[in-house]
Formats: sequence, structure tokens, C-alpha cells
Amino acid sequence: MPETPQEWYARVSEAIERDGYRESDLQQWSSWPWTGALAPKPLDPPADVEPPRRGAGGVDCFVCANAASLDPSSVVWHDDLFLLGLPHERRGLPFALFLMPRRHAELGNLTTEEATRQGELLTAVDVAARQVLAVPRIQVAMWGDGTEHLHWWLYARPTGMLQLRGTFLSHWDDLLPPVPPAQFRADQVLVTQELARRVGGEAVPD
Repeated sequence: MPETPQEWYARVSEAIERDGYRESDLQQWSSWPWTGALAPKPLDPPADVEPPRRGAGGVDCFVCANAASLDPSSVVWHDDLFLLGLPHERRGLPFALFLMPRRHAELGNLTTEEATRQGELLTAVDVAARQVLAVPRIQVAMWGDGTEHLHWWLYARPTGMLQLRGTFLSHWDDLLPPVPPAQFRADQVLVTQELARRVGGEAVPD
């Protein structure tokens, strides 16, 4: 039988108390953004109830609102099923967008049509970004623990910036000085216009 969260927590807490946390070589990774020693936080026990995520059930969901309005200040490409949105916070990387279904959905309840289009778009965004920006590839991440509406984080580092490769790219994005807003938007629009040329949909104009 699989462990319950409580059994997992009890086993792990006992092991931490006895042996401490596992040794990690993260500080040896070239992509590790920090210097100096970091200490893990104490492990909290599992909550009895998961808190509701923002926009649960489509109520007060900002993604749904953006999808309904297609506000060009935040939505830079869309078709009948999906949209690409700009992050609200300023970004340090040359490419950062969200890919989201237009209807309120999670990964596990996409229709076959939506899932097929999603895969096509993830591939096409990578190709489009590499075509018009000096980036080697995109990275894709889906957390979804804060907001219920499915959203994929799409990132890219500058070509040749090998220190930013891999797991910690999103952390570097939070640490680096931001790209000037007009330049950042113009670069994302270049990508979405190339995307529209390749797979359809509507990109915002320059």
C-alpha cells in the first residue's frame, strides 16, 4: 500500500532527526545562483486539508478574465483554444511567457483536441523563439500549486549563458536585472508573430 502523507512525514521526520538532511552537491553546480551556506527549513507536517487555489472552479480567475477580454497588454497570442500571456512581473530573461487554455481547465481534464493543440504549441513556441531570438531552446515548467487554471511557464536563457542552464533558470530570472519593458514586450511579440505564421492563431501587432 502507498504511504499516506502522515506516514511519509513520520518516516522522513524520524530520518531527519536521526541522520539530518541528505548531503547535496547543488552548490557545486555551475547553475547554482547563490554563494555561501544555506540551511534547509524544518519540515512542516502535512495539512489536514489542502487550501483552495486561486480561481478554484473558475471563480474570480484572472486567467479566465484575460481570456475573455483578450487584453493586448497581457495576451500576446491566442487561438480558439489557447493563449500566450505576458508575466505580470518584470523578467530578467529574454523570453518568458505563459501558455494557458482559454477555458478554465487543469492538465487532467483537457479534451483530446486541447491536449493535441497544447503539444503542437509547445513545440512551435520553441521553434519560433529560436528563430527570432538569440536563445538555444525554451524550458517548460508547470507548478499549478497556487492557481487552478492550467498555465505553463515558458522560459529561455540567452545563447551561450551556460551558467543559467537547467533547474535554476527560473531563480536566475527572479535575481537578474529586468529587461526594459518595451524591449521585453517587443521580443515576446516577435516570437508570437512567428508562432502565428507557423501554426495560426492571432498575434498582437508590433
